[in-house]
Amino acid sequence: MFVFSIENLFVTAATPILVKYLLPLLAILCLAFVAQPSEAVEVLHNYYSMQDDTEELAGNYPDIAIYSEHASSTGLGLEIFSVDVALNITELSEEELAALPTMYVDGVHHGNEGMSAEAAFLFLQDVLERSAADPTYLEGKRLVVTPVMNADGYLEDCRNNWNGVDLNRNYPYMWGMYGTSDTRGSCPASGTYRGPSEGSEAETQANMEMMRGMNLYVYFSGHTGSNDIVLPWKITGEFAVPIADWDLYERFLNESANVSGLSYRDPSGAGESIAWGYGARTAVSVIVEVDTMQWSPIETTTIRQALTNELAMYALAWENLELFGGHL
Repeated sequence: MFVFSIENLFVTAATPILVKYLLPLLAILCLAFVAQPSEAVEVLHNYYSMQDDTEELAGNYPDIAIYSEHASSTGLGLEIFSVDVALNITELSEEELAALPTMYVDGVHHGNEGMSAEAAFLFLQDVLERSAADPTYLEGKRLVVTPVMNADGYLEDCRNNWNGVDLNRNYPYMWGMYGTSDTRGSCPASGTYRGPSEGSEAETQANMEMMRGMNLYVYFSGHTGSNDIVLPWKITGEFAVPIADWDLYERFLNESANVSGLSYRDPSGAGESIAWGYGARTAVSVIVEVDTMQWSPIETTTIRQALTNELAMYALAWENLELFGGHL
């Protein structure tokens, strides 16, 4: 299987426009040499194509979706972009929108985990398409999707952000307790550096600010590297902390297993976004490890087929959103 990587491509703050056009061209040229006529090969988005497609998707549904950009203070000056979805969204005040029970989905805290962005994008697409045909699918609730949290890492195919920080070890809740490093990461061998202080990174701050503006019931953060569900904090072994809403979690996890086949496990590190999402925002929060694959083109299948089980789990939470929220 061909793996396209840009680990050795030198990128500076002055070159994002060049990269915007160079990367797709290189990918097309490389695939032209390796793809066989009998193979169905689909290549994941890059930062710019994901941003463009997300904005276009929201624009196709102007009555129920709004595209927005946040905090262009990353190392490369890139935007974190989101889509807000609600029934008659343009007619709602900020207060009315903020009061709606909300499901929040993000991806790519780790920049080399591109399949998590695809899962977020496809789920957004599914909700918009169904809601256009059946407005009751949106009634009384709100969806917010941020496909790419680590824009710089996503552009560079690097786990950590521009500052070498693992964004999923940088959140204030339980920051630095376990499974983190005090050594700055670097590409390609980036590690679990938690940052110089809790919540130090622009991306972390932007994500927390977004979540503070939501009546958050459910928070799914997409990752890759395994194929399971990660709890907000450890419930076994050293550093274990009981989950106050375990009955609710267990019911949801069991139902999720029924539709997706995914089992659950303890997190591998502290200071993760879901620990903050549950501990500080009281939302049922989990990491969904959507696939073992990261950036590789997919042969003999499609991205959607590869994410079938994970998308079913996302839909399960959305369709039962009223059962969550206001706990801890």
